[in-house]
Amino acid sequence: MYISKIIFGLFISCTLFFACGKEKESPAPLPEYGAAANPTGDSIGGGNGYSKILLTGDFIVDNVQELLSAFNSAQPGDVIYVAPGASIDLSGVTNVEIPEGITLAGNRGHNGAAGPLLFSTSTPFESAIFYVQKNVRITGLRFKGPDDNYADIDYAVRPESKVLCFAAEGENIEVENCEISNFSRGGVEVYPRGKNVYVHHCYLHDIHSYPVIALNKSELPLLIEANKIHWIWHATAGSGAPGTGYEARYNLIVREPAPDSWQPYDGSFAIDMHDYLQVLQERGHHIAGDMMNVHHNTFINNAGSDPSVLTSLDVEVRGVPRVLAEFHHNIFLNSDPAQAVVHLDGNVWVYENLYGPQQTLVPIALQSTPQILFIQPAPPDIEVPVLSGDIAVDFKVNLLNTLELKSVLVELNGTTIYSGDKVPTAGEVTINTSTLDPALPFYELTVTATDTRNVVGKHTTVFRVE
Repeated sequence: MYISKIIFGLFISCTLFFACGKEKESPAPLPEYGAAANPTGDSIGGGNGYSKILLTGDFIVDNVQELLSAFNSAQPGDVIYVAPGASIDLSGVTNVEIPEGITLAGNRGHNGAAGPLLFSTSTPFESAIFYVQKNVRITGLRFKGPDDNYADIDYAVRPESKVLCFAAEGENIEVENCEISNFSRGGVEVYPRGKNVYVHHCYLHDIHSYPVIALNKSELPLLIEANKIHWIWHATAGSGAPGTGYEARYNLIVREPAPDSWQPYDGSFAIDMHDYLQVLQERGHHIAGDMMNVHHNTFINNAGSDPSVLTSLDVEVRGVPRVLAEFHHNIFLNSDPAQAVVHLDGNVWVYENLYGPQQTLVPIALQSTPQILFIQPAPPDIEVPVLSGDIAVDFKVNLLNTLELKSVLVELNGTTIYSGDKVPTAGEVTINTSTLDPALPFYELTVTATDTRNVVGKHTTVFRVE
């Protein structure tokens, strides 16, 4: 059995340093939990005093014609700088490509500047304003879409536009120190081919759904760091597609009141990972991407007396990650760990979090399950692999920290092929495919692991035979 140990570390610096012959005090230690542990050196949400503000560029623009012309002319390495105080109207403009290798910048945070504004009052439904190519940096700007503030949402009056700000479809994209608001669909969506996307020190608000989301065929890593995200229907999300996931750390996650037009509203959840729709529809299986690492975030209630807060979750993982979803060192809004993190069957670790206004520490929550990793057959994917001959079943079970394994069960289409108190060695359990029916669309191999708390983790993969 493979046991994974977690050591709960403290973010404490006790280094003394000397300058001009005098001993100086080290900085005060950072808090251990929540967004206040932010070690980046810049304030959450960016803005005033941000440390990486650009103040000029190769192109300086202050209207939409100049901006679009600069996008057409800029070469990799160029900076397109939106003039301080500019207000650029993008109404009617859509599908604008931000070309490879350029920086789009403004002065948000310089001497308290709000930053130049790029806004739209009317954008075609179900469209993106910007498509972002690889090696692009977007910094120091405000982007305001055509949709209502949270409190004013009423789709019977103004239909949901499903307009988003940024579709990130390249590698190495950075969105930093920006304010993004008033989009019904999303702030930053990581599209197919999107990879190594970094969204940090931004203020995202009045985005009706999915301020930041990883979509199908996007690729890890996706880092969401030190943002202030106000939400009513998710703050971060993923489609659950195999190969996808995200890390979210040092963020302030602020729940706002649901609009009156949504009432009665049964609540939602801030941190989301879907079960991938295609696999769910085709096979009835729930894959929740590859990984999530959600840590050092603070969840805040700014919804007043909205009753849906009482039924909302901090986290929901709607399927089983192929690798692991971890939640640690957060300050959750909910007092009950069972309402703070909800998941389906396993591959979830929840540890060292504080819960509710009392900030009750739970070192290892009951929502922590054994982690089951398939080696042979391979982890579940969109396509069902075709296997032949003898399959030497091979998988790992990892347990969090001091937890211990109690039992392991392996089933093939519901029939037990192994049961014991430890993980079988590779090849100890074999499947002779010549005895299986090739007419079946697939076979399900399910591993169930139970720890000594009687907490169960379950993971299923599939294959078919010739």
